[in-house]
Amino acid sequence: MDTAGVDVWLTPALADVPPEATDWHRRSWGRSLWASMRYAPFSPLANVLGWPAATVPCGATHTPLGRHLPTSVQLVGRPGSEATLLALAAAIERSAGQTDPR
Repeated sequence: MDTAGVDVWLTPALADVPPEATDWHRRSWGRSLWASMRYAPFSPLANVLGWPAATVPCGATHTPLGRHLPTSVQLVGRPGSEATLLALAAAIERSAGQTDPR
């Protein structure tokens, strides 16, 4: 994959609706890991590489069960790109009307 000239990677923050809040303490380690990987598969790469990343709220969606859930994107940059990520995150938040830090 040629990434020359790419300043920021944009991925979904999450890949699925949140898993049910069940008795996670009774699950095996592997089963819990698998559930987490299916729910949030994109963030570990930035963590493993040590590259700066930000998850930014960008709107909301409705699930088939009628639940209203916030949506977000993940921005991943090269080392030293924190200023670029913060500026882009601020622009996304403004365009989505997400200016309240709560």
